Amino acid sequence: MRFKQFSVDDSRCAMKVGTDGILLGAWVSCEGAGKLLDIGTGSGLIALMAAQRCAAGGDRRFHITAIDIDAAAAGQAAENFAASPWAGQLTALPLSLDAFLAEGHDGEFDVIVSNPPYYITGKSIIPAGEARSAARRDADLSLDDILRAAAVLLAPQGRLALILPTAREADLLAACAAAGMEPVRRCLVRTTPRKAPSRLLVEVGRMQGDPSESVSWGRSDETVRTYPANQPPSYLQWCRSGTFDGTYPKVGRDLPHQEEACLTIGSPEFKILTGDFYL
Repeated sequence: MRFKQFSVDDSRCAMKVGTDGILLGAWVSCEGAGKLLDIGTGSGLIALMAAQRCAAGGDRRFHITAIDIDAAAAGQAAENFAASPWAGQLTALPLSLDAFLAEGHDGEFDVIVSNPPYYITGKSIIPAGEARSAARRDADLSLDDILRAAAVLLAPQGRLALILPTAREADLLAACAAAGMEPVRRCLVRTTPRKAPSRLLVEVGRMQGDPSESVSWGRSDETVRTYPANQPPSYLQWCRSGTFDGTYPKVGRDLPHQEEACLTIGSPEFKILTGDFYL
């Protein structure tokens, strides 16, 4: 698939390029990050999107490591990286998360991204096709695995960004609590304005122990994000901030009952968020 600044060949990957990966790559807070890790990279799409965004300011001092337990996928990601403008800043490795942890990368990464398997082994009907099923089920890469690894691999102020089915919100919160992590930013995604959200974009960081500084989780919590300046961010910055509801926000905690962010696929907001990538 051809994007504005790179191409992605996914012919040898179990999971093909899809909207979930594009959403996460466009939404994750990665500008200014020095070292990034993509867990379960597949074709390398999210890593390539992050590279484009990291390089947008002209700084090439970042590096993105992408790992996948599927050697065929990791090999194809490496080819996609080599054909991109950021070949020197991207590395693909055919490794499981456990094997990568065993190499010793404690506290190394500013940002970790993952579009993890979304079928829970033993609780979901797994689709046919061995390779595709493996890419979609969490037997080899569960939320607990990812959160525990993030707690080890992230720098002190680092963040883990994920996209998940909304039905897995409780699993995420349980995994965060077990790993000493907490959600700090989120955005719901729906396919049409009339449908309930089906996906959750979320960033988590180390638990800070101060609830007044956290982003609201659910509409009953009256804590909202504090903006660092006295002017609203640009539309694109705001869309990536996790608090978009269709109008510009006031500063700080002036909107205790503000609707949480909900992005509709194909909407003008979606097109702005992904506009740097789609042809």
